[in-house]
Amino acid sequence: MSDTAVTPAAPSAPIARFDFRDPAPLTQWVKALLIVSFLADLIATGSGLMELSLLRSIDAGSVAGDIDTLAESNDTRQQAIGVVVFIIYVVTGITFLVWIHRANRNARALGAEDMRFTPGWAVAWYFVPIMSFWKPFQAMREIWQASAEPGNWRAVQAPALLGWWWALYLGNQILNQAAYHLSDKIDSVDSALTASFVMTASSISGMPLDVVGILLVAKIAANQMWQTKTVEVF
Repeated sequence: MSDTAVTPAAPSAPIARFDFRDPAPLTQWVKALLIVSFLADLIATGSGLMELSLLRSIDAGSVAGDIDTLAESNDTRQQAIGVVVFIIYVVTGITFLVWIHRANRNARALGAEDMRFTPGWAVAWYFVPIMSFWKPFQAMREIWQASAEPGNWRAVQAPALLGWWWALYLGNQILNQAAYHLSDKIDSVDSALTASFVMTASSISGMPLDVVGILLVAKIAANQMWQTKTVEVF
């Protein structure tokens, strides 16, 4: 018998387990906030159109009333609406990211294996420069697939709704950034018109994004609840 010592094999890493949590309450919060966001975008659009009308009147020299008073009133209204829209945007964004984290964990709890994006990275990719142009979309597509058919999620065809959601999101983000930079460089009526036009376009683009976002989270949550009827969750 050999006296050679045998080194015991290292224990395999434990498999991460995820608890399934009913997505309905958080999904309702996201949907409610997206409705509020839609209404805020609608109000911002109306205010933006009023500003464009005023600026065009100033440019044409056909303002009915004192220009300084009208301009001050316009600026006060726009700033107040801007603050409210920003607060709603932040609260909605945070809640939506929490929902993404929960949806990813739920998909794993339903039995989806070898998902590329962890719950943390499904959220974190939104904050990584350059990569944020496509990684969050891939993570959301994976959540959709794994929620629709956890046991064979790679075979699930992503719907056009996902593409529309991401295209609207990117368009809205680009317009927001453009409006911010243009607003910082206003030095004439023409530059004010350009900034106001882009800002209004940003508000308009936010409305279909809100609607598609509602449809997206509702469908993924519904798929996950349906799967709980057919699979054993951890």
